[in-house]
Amino acid sequence: MKEAAAPDSSGGDSLRIPRFVFPWPAAIHPDVESAEADTLKFAVDYGLAPDAAYRARLARTRYGWLAARCYPQAGREFLQSAADYFTWFFIVDDLFVDRVQTITPRTLPNLTAMIDVLDHHRLGAEPVFGEDAWLDVCTRMRGHLSHEHFQRFAHGMRMWASTAGLQILNHLQAEPVGITQYETIRRHTSGTYPCLALLDAANTGPITAAEYNDPITQRLCLHTNNVICWSNDIQSVRMEMNQPGQYLNMVILYTRQGLPLQQSVDLVAHRVRSEIASFQSLALTVEPHASQEMQGFITGLRNWMRGYQDWVEHDTQRYADAYIDQDANDTHVLS
Repeated sequence: MKEAAAPDSSGGDSLRIPRFVFPWPAAIHPDVESAEADTLKFAVDYGLAPDAAYRARLARTRYGWLAARCYPQAGREFLQSAADYFTWFFIVDDLFVDRVQTITPRTLPNLTAMIDVLDHHRLGAEPVFGEDAWLDVCTRMRGHLSHEHFQRFAHGMRMWASTAGLQILNHLQAEPVGITQYETIRRHTSGTYPCLALLDAANTGPITAAEYNDPITQRLCLHTNNVICWSNDIQSVRMEMNQPGQYLNMVILYTRQGLPLQQSVDLVAHRVRSEIASFQSLALTVEPHASQEMQGFITGLRNWMRGYQDWVEHDTQRYADAYIDQDANDTHVLS
């Protein structure tokens, strides 16, 4: 495992940020450049990037590259829908869930509007920020997917909006939740599950409802979700230690239990590696007897884990930007 050094928050010994190794190769969609250009246009057209500074920040974040790494076998139209969905999601999640006060008069209207688009497939009487872009994404996803398949995606998004309420409730408490409760909230507020529900459509074709809901398939999805969420907690830890808002972070929770920061990072990294190993062991057991579509779904899970990590390491400045803003003299990329 390679490590990148960055100073810790106290200015003392360097904080070692791990890069995770996967026993499968990287992949990327050949149309990544055009998908990136088109998703920036999508953001501008729907008013998701209100000024030049925000548009420049969005360009540095490169959500089109994330989609291309996570869905490398997708058709071009599906790739674009995914890239636009990622762009919309990261912006709205930051504004409605993470980087906000604990609760405001807009908290419930913002989140319920997102659920209403899924339930009614129309805009509300007074659309909130991003609602029209979300309706556009949902319309295109309905075109890509069967009705039952779209509901897998929609269920994940309803859980994202609903579990945000648990995150808000946690921040109203005097003491933070424990690790077990954190894991429950994190795996749904991350938005990972709706992304995984799209994997078969982006690969060899849809798996059946029975295959998708099989406990073994859901266990593979859980391992994948944990790898993505917990590694993100390491990569974003310095930003979340210094950025006010409704953050939950596994590394920070371990420090609140008395562990030094580096030891907390190392513990979470160990847990991530264990999840990678458990996923691979289970997947290798399932694949020889799986349908072609199920094999494609498992390949898609691998693409998501590796694709997310490669995006953090090679493409995006999402986590670097916040850290550089804290200290203009420090240009380490925490990935």
